[in-house]
Amino acid sequence: MSERLDEGPVLGAPGLHSFMVFLFVIGSIALFGTLRDPAARPFGLIAFGVGLVAVSIAGLRFWRLRRALGIADLRLDDPVPLGFSGTATYFRPLRGAELRSIEARLQCEEKIVKGSGKNRRTVKKIVHDEVLTSSVVPMMERIEVRIPVKIPAAGPPTMELTDASTTWRLRLRLEMVGCPNIASAFEIEVLPGVARL
Repeated sequence: MSERLDEGPVLGAPGLHSFMVFLFVIGSIALFGTLRDPAARPFGLIAFGVGLVAVSIAGLRFWRLRRALGIADLRLDDPVPLGFSGTATYFRPLRGAELRSIEARLQCEEKIVKGSGKNRRTVKKIVHDEVLTSSVVPMMERIEVRIPVKIPAAGPPTMELTDASTTWRLRLRLEMVGCPNIASAFEIEVLPGVARL
């Protein structure tokens, strides 16, 4: 497997956790800004305490969920050629967590760097996006998801050049009780069709 990126768990709405971190930063600034003023120091300590409690709650929730969910893994023998048809198996430990739904997608992203010097900019485009039908195999203490993967024979192979790249990914989004935004992404190396010969 070229690259594994386990993007979850994300605790609820991302804005909530950004707000908690924002409270901590503002509380820290307020604390350091009021250290020299004895009259204002209690307000700085209160602001810092509120921010510290918010970040501690978010950190504790993240630690508990990460412990319950573990790290995801994908089994698929790659590299695979264009036109490949096979089954990928996704594993994730589930210690006390409950799965509600799962969505699997096969995506191909092309990235091109245009311009030069200060005018350089990166343009990304998804050139293939397909929802895959997956089946969950009931198991104790983990989930196992079987995903049929078919790489289009006419698609572009994986490519990495200085100013351009093509990347195939298998993306999964899981909805769990109490943790709605768990995501994993796995890069798949796709060889040109001649590799099948």
